[in-house]
Amino acid sequence: MELRIMSPQENDFIKEIQWNNEELKQEITATMQEYKSLAFTEENIKDAKADRAKLNKLRTAFEDERKKIKKQCMEPYTKFEKQVKEIVSLIDEPIALIDSQIKEVDDQKKAQKQKDIEELFGSLGFQNFVTLDKIFDPKWLNASVAMSKIEEQMKSQMFQIGHELETIRKLPEFAFEAKELYKKTLDMNQAIQEGQRLAEIQKRKLAYETEQKAKEEELKRQTELRQKETATQKAQEKSKSVTESKKEDNSENSPESQQDQKTDPIMSIDFRAWGTREQLMGIRQYMLDNNIKFGKVE
Repeated sequence: MELRIMSPQENDFIKEIQWNNEELKQEITATMQEYKSLAFTEENIKDAKADRAKLNKLRTAFEDERKKIKKQCMEPYTKFEKQVKEIVSLIDEPIALIDSQIKEVDDQKKAQKQKDIEELFGSLGFQNFVTLDKIFDPKWLNASVAMSKIEEQMKSQMFQIGHELETIRKLPEFAFEAKELYKKTLDMNQAIQEGQRLAEIQKRKLAYETEQKAKEEELKRQTELRQKETATQKAQEKSKSVTESKKEDNSENSPESQQDQKTDPIMSIDFRAWGTREQLMGIRQYMLDNNIKFGKVE
């Protein structure tokens, strides 16, 4: 079975389309030079539009001829291409059937190898948090990868996991949290970074709590200081009030006061007043300021 081309043969193919291109090239080049030197103005713009239409018509004529020749050259190839595709489609059908059967056999082999890999994994004694999907390499299912090679890689991973766990356990802070993340990801760098992140948060938390405690103690100290100042001020005011009261009593018993009493008749009135402390103290102060003797009502 062979493909034989009867027509055209290699030497029969058109190698060149011959036409008077050089002649036309020289002629058109000379004509185009004339247009390069022209300067159109408002007075001769009508001539410019006419020349443009003439040049567009010439260009269209060349393009139409090019497309015509292309179609003539492509017609036999287009027919040949269609015929070849029909034959190729006949070949593609059994290829697809064979491919599907090959794939089915390959899938069966991969399924069996998947089972073998699972059995091997279960027999090696991996850490209890390690599952096959965490270490599985899709390349293991390739026919070119022997089970002995897979076993070697699994053991290497198991020993590496043990080593990385030991490294994480030695972290100074948050080793437990880092280990828990490692169990999920089997990524030692990520686990260590998580431990460091938590340690940094803890450090900032302690600094914040220390700062807040210092502020609370300072606030408490300031409050106690103000309370002491208030108590001292009240004591001073009370002492001053007692002193002034004694002075007033002495002033009432002085000769000058007795002379005044001889001059003006002394009268008395009993009354009871109700008011705020400030108001009552105001009445008291008024009587003191005006030398009015007062005392308790018996």
